[in-house]
Amino acid sequence: MITVITRFAVPNTIDASQMRAAFTQAAPAFRNVPGLIQKQFLLSADGRSAGGVYLWEEEQAARSFMQQRVVPMIREKFQVEPTIEFYHSPVLVENGEPQNVPA
Repeated sequence: MITVITRFAVPNTIDASQMRAAFTQAAPAFRNVPGLIQKQFLLSADGRSAGGVYLWEEEQAARSFMQQRVVPMIREKFQVEPTIEFYHSPVLVENGEPQNVPA
């Protein structure tokens, strides 16, 4: 499994309520994406930085989707350049139960 973390600065012209509305509007674009298990939207307490955490079945699908869909979406909507980090997720914990994930 692969975890991807995106982060970007929220433009000064956008407040926290507008970011929540933007997340709600963008959410349907992440439904039924092949290989995407879960996506979380992130907003800092002060509303000045945002991003997402994605859990993927495999790295190639993650890299492709992030570069082809997510990065352009963030650039277009917020006029900022996101950072993207890819991590292998060898162990997941759900409901307190650790699970090893095949490499």
